[in-house]
Amino acid sequence: TTPEVTAAKELARKLKGKPLTVVGGPHATLLPEDCSGHFDIVVRGEGEAVIADILANKVRGPLVTVPRLDDVDIMPDWTLFENPFSTTLFPGQRYGTGDKAATTLFSRGCPFNCHFCGNWLRAPLRYRSVKNIRKELTALASHGVHYLRIEDDCLTLHPQFERICRLMKRLGFRYKGHTRSDLLTAYHASVLAKTGCEECGLGVESADPKVLKLNNKRETVEDHARAIAILRKSGIRSKTYLMSGLPGETDESISLTKRFIADTQPTKWTLSTFTPYPGCAIYKHPERFGVEMLNRDWTTWWNFVFNHDRSLPGRNGYNHVLKGQTTAQMKARHDDLYQFLKGERWRASTSA
Repeated sequence: TTPEVTAAKELARKLKGKPLTVVGGPHATLLPEDCSGHFDIVVRGEGEAVIADILANKVRGPLVTVPRLDDVDIMPDWTLFENPFSTTLFPGQRYGTGDKAATTLFSRGCPFNCHFCGNWLRAPLRYRSVKNIRKELTALASHGVHYLRIEDDCLTLHPQFERICRLMKRLGFRYKGHTRSDLLTAYHASVLAKTGCEECGLGVESADPKVLKLNNKRETVEDHARAIAILRKSGIRSKTYLMSGLPGETDESISLTKRFIADTQPTKWTLSTFTPYPGCAIYKHPERFGVEMLNRDWTTWWNFVFNHDRSLPGRNGYNHVLKGQTTAQMKARHDDLYQFLKGERWRASTSA
């Protein structure tokens, strides 16, 4: 990924003249020229189909472009890893430890095009088969894993959504996933609740309609409020993903988001800082969004930069500034919202 590529370059430099160095992933795919000269081979695209050929010396660099995979019926061999599962994954960051859990994907891509998103696998959306999913879940169960974090952008979009949910229940899994607020219906929530879903994440981002429109979110504040209410009624935890520093954000935006949180009472929340990653429309055309890039020092391009673990280098501020504002003003807004969320006095204010 973009904030990791500098460390990867340094590792490749230390290995110079030794085994082959290969880099792939979103940064190498979107900015191959930034990786050129640092690695023996730069791979653009999904790596599963080409890595074996590279290791067999059937493919030579320095740049390899891989066609998009049509068949995504792929699963890892867990026996090749030592302790590959996590006890903090299922509860989530800041929520302690829980049962042993694994991540999985049932699809790749997202048919939407939010301007802040650098998803290089966006379209077309491709789905794994139920047969392949069953094989992976059976393997996970054999390792004592019965909790899943499903990383699909929109879990409810899978054409075999209900079948997969029933499969997870039959195999004894509890799970959590994500979807869009405008795609979540009461029926979807009912299926999720009956088959072991404990938590559903929603990309709310902001409760300012102007910010949502400018960033091509294609959802409304009302969509988000309705989805949280549906989840609450179904007995599923709602997790709202919020973002500070988006184009169009003002002090009023933060006030609207605070009011939304107090009114809707989501179970959990997380606050990231917008980072204009390569691939997103804002990175390509910052001037259209009133954004000025501050640096191209990739080590600082983290999307969690305030009020979090700063043991990693570069987690110290925004990489952009909004037109007519200062980074100090932007940080003050972020901190205001973060302290509001963290204090959770908003829960008591509406339950009293």
